[in-house]
Amino acid sequence: VFYLKDPAYPVRVEVHVRAHSESGVFMQWTVIRNEGEEGIRIHRAASGHLNLKAERYFVTSFRGTWGGESLMSEEEVARGHELVLASGTGTRAAQEGSPGFIISLDGPAPEDSGEVIMGAVAWPGNYRIWFRHSPYHYLYAGAGMDVAPAPYVLDAGGVLETPPVILAWSGEGKGEASRSMHRWARRYGLRGGDEERMTLLNSWEGVYFTFTEDVLHGMMKRAADLGIELFVLDDGWFGNRFPRNDARAGLGDWQENRAKLPHGIDGLAEKAEELGIRFGIWVEPEMVNPQSELFLSHPDWVIGLPGRENRLERSQYLLDLSNPEVRGYILGVMRELLGKHPGIAYVKWDCNRKISDPGSAWLDARHQGNLAIDYVRGYESVLDALAEEFSQVVFQACSSGGGRADYGTMRRHHEFWTSDNTDACERVFMQWSIGHLFPAISMGAHVTASPNHQTGRAVPLKFRFDAAMAARLGFELQPCDMTEEDAAFSRRALAEYKRIRPVVQFGDLYRLSSPYESRMASLMYVREDRAVVFAWLMDKWLADAPPPLRLKGLKPGTRYLLRELNMDGNGSLTHVHEQVLGGDFLMNAGIRINWKKTFQSVCLECIEGIIYLNE
Repeated sequence: VFYLKDPAYPVRVEVHVRAHSESGVFMQWTVIRNEGEEGIRIHRAASGHLNLKAERYFVTSFRGTWGGESLMSEEEVARGHELVLASGTGTRAAQEGSPGFIISLDGPAPEDSGEVIMGAVAWPGNYRIWFRHSPYHYLYAGAGMDVAPAPYVLDAGGVLETPPVILAWSGEGKGEASRSMHRWARRYGLRGGDEERMTLLNSWEGVYFTFTEDVLHGMMKRAADLGIELFVLDDGWFGNRFPRNDARAGLGDWQENRAKLPHGIDGLAEKAEELGIRFGIWVEPEMVNPQSELFLSHPDWVIGLPGRENRLERSQYLLDLSNPEVRGYILGVMRELLGKHPGIAYVKWDCNRKISDPGSAWLDARHQGNLAIDYVRGYESVLDALAEEFSQVVFQACSSGGGRADYGTMRRHHEFWTSDNTDACERVFMQWSIGHLFPAISMGAHVTASPNHQTGRAVPLKFRFDAAMAARLGFELQPCDMTEEDAAFSRRALAEYKRIRPVVQFGDLYRLSSPYESRMASLMYVREDRAVVFAWLMDKWLADAPPPLRLKGLKPGTRYLLRELNMDGNGSLTHVHEQVLGGDFLMNAGIRINWKKTFQSVCLECIEGIIYLNE
């Protein structure tokens, strides 16, 4: 800790730096103390700064929007110019772009060589990251929460702690930087980063708001038959006076809808237990519909500007988490839900709108600028209390998809929902990008129906499986509508995923071929004596001869048994299925894939040290 004092004003600043030797990752944050007798206004409060010296600087960012989160791009910061990455939504800030970056010195960021610095701000609210290339070839960079839309007032005796910025340096390219970040994340950045994640079936795209208890029982029975471990009931299960039959009513009234669920949540949880699977549920406690008992009782709990019409988004308002009464209500609702129904093993916590009219009836006029930060601190305090009281419950962070894919949120959740766009083709791009910053164990990825509900694209079941198996595998469809052929394939693929799950969820990531640079995307995970390789063909040209796929991270002097997983009617695509080959051969000569058509994919397991005799 470095202790600093302003020579002219009664302000002290502590600069905290923490080094994690086993991963090579650093964290930095600041603590600002107002030791005077009057309040001060804070216009900028960075968590950390970097001063670098090189000839050229390239910055990789992960910008996006709903349905297209964390799409990667790289640009040079020209001499004398400044590049700013920022988000001002207040709640789902990562949807406009994950608060992370990669700085590459003297050229674009290579995968396996060159000096790079990877960083991420652990903050789910407004953030600002900037890079200024001075005329003398220094790069001044800073990152932290954005004090917006107005200065933060720190009262006399007050303390403001900024969120950590996480930094990983690599002299061997961005691949090693990602592996360092992932090792740190699994140990420190995620809740339960050392615990395997369950496969699950989420009800949303299967039935949306329209379901009965019998329909859910049928989905659970089919899920158990396929080998799925958890059933998650999504939106639409609550509200009586204002039943949640669409997005326009019920938010805030967290009582079971007895018309839909005559035996309640406990009846569903008991049915799941009878079938040998776990049960989970969807909530959105930060929101309220105007058509709700909660809003009729407490209209003053909603964020909005006095004297102006409050705008609706998705037919809902945002509750003011800077208000301790609101936090107490949300905490009480969740304590009752999880305490009364101990069969709930998983919570999908959603957040489907931003702060659009930033006004608080709780904060006085002088402190209105504190709302964006106080809201996030309120959200964090509620999740911290729930994590402590219900440590056995798995929490997923959903925010219209990937709006809270940040390390501030992930300290309190086990995983995030990568995107509401479940198209396997587009998910390959998004998972490739966000995988630079986050390990596979943190990314929810689901096998969904074809044609896809968002894009209308038809993709083979094997491709959909191979895309989802590269992260935390789940399902989001009506399994009772599956053909027997697709169900049989799904059983085999789910069993294979459970077998390779430790490699995918805890292994070191090696990126082989980028979908942003090639018609083929490929990556692999390596853990101890096994590796799993994924490859997806995004487009096929008639006159095309893709180069061999050269693997990474293997032991050159070791022989590996190779097995293709999830083969469909097309059979083997690699000609190495059930072959034993040396690690040096696989990394230098590589594997040729006999691609035949667009949206084919390969899942290949490499098992170390096995002598195999083909009889």
